[in-house]
Amino acid sequence: MSRGNFKQQMFLDEDHYAKYLRLVDRVSCRRRWDILDWCLMPNHSHLLVQLHADGLSDGMRELNGCFSRWSNFRTGRTGTGHLIKNRPLLVDVIREGHLWELLSYIPLNPVRGGLVDEPWEWPWSGHRAILGLERPYRFHQPWHLLRLFGGERAQALARYEAHIRDSRARDRHAPWSDHVVWEAPSRARMVESLP
Repeated sequence: MSRGNFKQQMFLDEDHYAKYLRLVDRVSCRRRWDILDWCLMPNHSHLLVQLHADGLSDGMRELNGCFSRWSNFRTGRTGTGHLIKNRPLLVDVIREGHLWELLSYIPLNPVRGGLVDEPWEWPWSGHRAILGLERPYRFHQPWHLLRLFGGERAQALARYEAHIRDSRARDRHAPWSDHVVWEAPSRARMVESLP
């Protein structure tokens, strides 16, 4: 997660969102990242990245640095301090056990932030592409995410949607986040409970 310094807005208009996504595309191609899911909120961004080589820290520095310089120049903020707070929060979600939590947290972030009523209404996330409502950006690999829910697309999509619904029903605050999330079950327990 990358957050605006002092929680200030990072994305001031559609041009800011679009520029960040173009930079995500460039950096993810260069660094060989698979982006399983993503969401851009007004004052922060989430990228769920599957790595094929080292380079997450360097890639995030390139992404956030290029975006900050572009945004500061465009808005005349040059010389007024950092746009993005320090270093991004990088979490090994497999080792730390947060993967299942993030699979619902990221698409529900705009809902929990009060920006939309349903996750598919937010235009600046990968959720619509995961559902098949629009084509994914080149950097976004929704099928890689859906494979975590099953091998056949229709079943995987149904399980993913159930996961999102269940998460909304169990909202609570997580200590590592500024927003509400639920405590994720183990993958085995989750897959057993889905149709």
